[in-house]
Amino acid sequence: MGEIERLEDFERTRGKLRLPVDVKPCIIKLLDEPSIREGDNPFIIACELHRVGRTEKQIESLLMRLNIRDSKVRGVIKSVASGKYEFGCPTLEEKGICLYEKREDCFWYQAIPRESQRSYRERDFWRFGWPGRLTAPESMIYLAIREIEKRRGLPAGSRLYISRKELMRVSGRGHSWVLECCERLKKKGLIEFRKGTQHRWYGRASQVKRIIPIPRSK
Repeated sequence: MGEIERLEDFERTRGKLRLPVDVKPCIIKLLDEPSIREGDNPFIIACELHRVGRTEKQIESLLMRLNIRDSKVRGVIKSVASGKYEFGCPTLEEKGICLYEKREDCFWYQAIPRESQRSYRERDFWRFGWPGRLTAPESMIYLAIREIEKRRGLPAGSRLYISRKELMRVSGRGHSWVLECCERLKKKGLIEFRKGTQHRWYGRASQVKRIIPIPRSK
C-alpha cells in the first residue's frame, strides 16, 4: 500500500472514531483490525489515547464500543491512569505494529523534531498540522503532487506541468476534485497553481509548484 492509500485509510478511520490528527497511524490501523482484542493491543491503544489527551471515561467508552471484555477494560484503565506507560515507535516496531518496514519511513515518525534537519523538510507537512487543516481529498492531491516530483526525479518545489488525468491517476481522486482541491491548496498557501486549458485539438497542461519550505498552517 502506498503513502496516499495509507493516509486515506488513516483519515477514514480517524474521522469515524473522531480522534485527533496526532494519533500514531499504526494505532489508527490497529483500531480497524480484528486483532484489536488480542494480547496487549487494548492496553497499547489506551496508552496512545491517554497520550493525546483522552480522559479515562473517553478511553473506556471507546474500548467498550470495540467489544473488549469489561474486566480487561477495567484493568487497562487502571494501568493507564498511573501514567507510567507509553508505547513509542521503537517498541511498536519491535511488536510488529508499525505500518512500515522501518519506522524512519513513517510520516508520523518523520514529524518528530530532530537536530541536523535540512532547510526544508517534507515532515513539516505533518509537524505543522496540515492534515488537520485540509480535507482528505486536499491532502491526497498535495501528496500526489509530491509523488509526481519524485517520479520525475525533480527537487521538491519544482514547477510541474501536469495534466488533470495524471493528477487523477496518481491521487486516486475523481475528475471533479482535482481542480477544486488545487485551487484550495493555492488559497491556503501550499502551492502555486495555474489552470490549464482543454480543447479538442490542443490543450495546455496545468502548472503546479509546491511552496518550499512548507509554510506553517495559520
